Amino acid sequence: MAIANEALGATRVRNTSGPMESAPRRPVEMAMPGVHSGAKRLLSTLPKGSLVDLGAGQGALSVWAHEAGFDTTAVDFNRGNFLVDSIKFVEANLNQPLPIADNSFDIVAALEVIEHLENSYALLREITRILKPGGYAVVSTPNESNLAARLSYLSSGFYSDAAYVMRVPGPGDFYNPHVNCLPLPTLEYAWRRAGLTMEQFEVSRYRPLACLLWPFLAPIQWLKLATRHHKNKHADEATEKSVYRLMNDPRVLTGRILVFLLRKPA
Repeated sequence: MAIANEALGATRVRNTSGPMESAPRRPVEMAMPGVHSGAKRLLSTLPKGSLVDLGAGQGALSVWAHEAGFDTTAVDFNRGNFLVDSIKFVEANLNQPLPIADNSFDIVAALEVIEHLENSYALLREITRILKPGGYAVVSTPNESNLAARLSYLSSGFYSDAAYVMRVPGPGDFYNPHVNCLPLPTLEYAWRRAGLTMEQFEVSRYRPLACLLWPFLAPIQWLKLATRHHKNKHADEATEKSVYRLMNDPRVLTGRILVFLLRKPA
């Protein structure tokens, strides 16, 4: 049976305060500045329907979605972190197949999730599976294709959003740091292979260094991509051109985090 949210009244926030405190804790955005704002702009354009918030954290996006009129379900690996009692919660390890039936939701949100998981391809396939035909996904990821991130990789061998040596998690530890920051061409291939198409995207904010580099490096990239030889065995020419347009978009070259609106064919 598909997971479905109950009819809800006012959102109830669980009181986890101590004996000397009377006010309940409110969920906070466990994301970089601007990510939730970009996602909300995209979600606000969609018809109200059933929405599942993958990697819900404390529940900030789930509360916003519920109050905006979406029939909301939250999913995360730790029920103890989720502060909202009146929104249905499903405890699940996002590195594994989701305990959700096929074609269950109109919208899937996964903000600052995909870069923490072992297999980006598997997550996008799961998103496609649980989406209803014609449904939408809002997915964010660090932008390793901006010019500042590329400079970081050139100078250090580390992308700017994974500029550290990663620890091995202990038994039962579901949280990973940024173990899977995909360059945009690879991410685009992963969602296309999963059967999703991109409708539009937002950026969280712009990186000052990337903006300074843009007048000097953007023309070089444009020229390089414009002179590449098309190979039919790799992709059809229309797909190749659309990816090159995306790669040359000033928002991609300067944005900090990308928030994509993807769609499953009807």
